[in-house]
Amino acid sequence: MKEVAKHRQAAAVRFTAAFLFVALTLAFAVHTADSADRVFVHMLTTAPSVLDPAKSNRIDDDQVMWLIYDALTQLSADGARMIPALAERWEASPDDLTYTFTLRNNVRFHDGSLVDAEAVKASYERQFLKGSPFYNNVPPNAYENVMSRLVKSVRVIDSRTVEISTHYARPSQFALVKIVSPTALKKHGGDLSGTPVGTGPFRLARWEGKEVALSAFADSWHGRPKLDGVRFPAYEAPTEMVDSLIRGDSHLLAHLPPDYFEQFRGNPQVHLLKYGGLNVMYIGMVLDRPIFKDRRVREAIVRAVDRNRLATVLGRGAMIPAKGPLPPGCGGFDPEVSQPPYDNERARALLRDAGVSSPRLRLLYNSPSPVWLEIVQAVQADLAKVGVTVDLVSTSSWADFHTERKKNAHDLFFYNWAISTPDPDRLLPALFRSDSSDNYTRLANPRVDKLLDEAQKPMDLGPRLQLYSQVNRLVVDEIPAIFLVHRIGMAGVSNRVTGLTLNLYGLPQDKLSKVEIR
Repeated sequence: MKEVAKHRQAAAVRFTAAFLFVALTLAFAVHTADSADRVFVHMLTTAPSVLDPAKSNRIDDDQVMWLIYDALTQLSADGARMIPALAERWEASPDDLTYTFTLRNNVRFHDGSLVDAEAVKASYERQFLKGSPFYNNVPPNAYENVMSRLVKSVRVIDSRTVEISTHYARPSQFALVKIVSPTALKKHGGDLSGTPVGTGPFRLARWEGKEVALSAFADSWHGRPKLDGVRFPAYEAPTEMVDSLIRGDSHLLAHLPPDYFEQFRGNPQVHLLKYGGLNVMYIGMVLDRPIFKDRRVREAIVRAVDRNRLATVLGRGAMIPAKGPLPPGCGGFDPEVSQPPYDNERARALLRDAGVSSPRLRLLYNSPSPVWLEIVQAVQADLAKVGVTVDLVSTSSWADFHTERKKNAHDLFFYNWAISTPDPDRLLPALFRSDSSDNYTRLANPRVDKLLDEAQKPMDLGPRLQLYSQVNRLVVDEIPAIFLVHRIGMAGVSNRVTGLTLNLYGLPQDKLSKVEIR
C-alpha cells in the first residue's frame, strides 16, 4: 500500500509540474503576444542615417526623430497655428522679433536630466553659433544657414524662462528646432547621430542595421504612451512593405507609392490616409554649365516635358502638375504665374534657334522609390523626343547622392523638396538664394536675393507674402528647373490602428502617444 501511495504522490507531483509548465508557457505566450500587439511597426523606404536633429533634414530620419524629440512649440495638424509643446506659454514683443517662452515644469529628458532654459539655449546655439559649447562643427550641419539668418540671440532669464531674439519674424520656426539633452551632448562629444536623447514619448532602444527600435518613455510629459514601442524597419522593395501591411505584420507606410493605391481601396485590412501636398518635385539645371547660359535652351528643356502626363499616369491621382516651385496652399502661390507649357515642337525650334544640336546631358538622381525612377525615365524619354540624350546616374542613398553631386559631373538633378508649414520661407530662400547651401541649381539673381532679404524683415504677413510672390514670379521667369509635380501624400494604414492623425508632413500629429492597436 505504501508503494501505491508513493506512486500516486509522484504522479500527482508530475501532473502538477506539467500543469504549471503548460500554464506558465501559455501565460508567457499570451504576454509575448500582448507585448507584440503593443509594438507599432512604421515602415521606411530608406534606413535612417543620422538621429541628431542638427545634422539631418531627411524625411526618413525625421520620421524617427519626430517621436524622440520635441520643440518649444508644435504646429497644429493643418499647419495654421502654434500649439504648446515644451513651452507651456509664450509672449511676443510688439514687432514679433523677440519671444519669451515659459517651459513646462519638471519635464525630463530620456537620460533623466531636467529640461531647462540652458538646454534650450544649447540646442539652438549648437546649430549656428560658432564658439558655443556644443557648436555642431562636424558636417553635415543641416540648418546652420537657416538658423544663422533667423536667430539673433538666446538669453536665459531663469531656469524655466528663455528669451529668443530673431532677425525677422518667423514664429513657425520655433516648432522646428528640436531640444536635445546637454548632458548627452557632453557625454557624446557634441554628436548625437547614433545616441539620440530627447523628451519625446519614445526613446531609442536599439539600432541594428536597417532597423531602429524605440521603447515607450514612461515619464514622458505627453503621458505614458499606450504603445510599448515602435519599430522602424527599412525595405528596399515597395511590394514587401505593401504585403507586410496587408498581412497585418506592420501598421503604417507613410509614403505609399501610387502603384499600390488600388490594392488598398476596398481592402478590409487597410485604408488610405491623405495628407500634405506642400512639396515640389523638380529637375534642376546646373546653371553655370555653358549649355544652360542661353535661356532658350532652358525653355526648350521645360517645354519638352509633359508634366500633365506625369501627374495623371504616374501620380495615380496623388500628384498635380506644378506651375512653379510653390505648391497650391503655400503662401505666395499665384495661379497666374506658370512655367512654359508642354510643346515639343516649340522645344525643337528653340534648340535650333540656340544652335544646339543633339546635346547629351547627365541627370543625377537618388532612387528611394520606384515612382522616382519612373519620373526620371519619363523625363528622359520626353527629352529624347526633341533630340536631347539624357544619361541617368543613380545613387542608392542620400549620402551617396550628395557625394556625387559635389563631384560636379552632372548637368541635371532630380530632387524633392518638402516643407512642414505653408510658409514659403522654408522653400524659396533655401532653393534659390544665391548663397544657400541647398541652391543646387546655382541660380544667382541679385533681384531674387534682394526680395528675399526684404521678405525676412519684420512686417505683416500680407506684404511679406507679396514679396515671396514676386520671388516666385522671378524664379519661374529664370527657368532654373523643370518644376514637375506636387505630390499629395498618401499613407497606407492598418485597420487595426486607432487614434492616428497625420500632419501636413505625414508625421503622426500626437507622436503616436495616443495610438492603440486593436
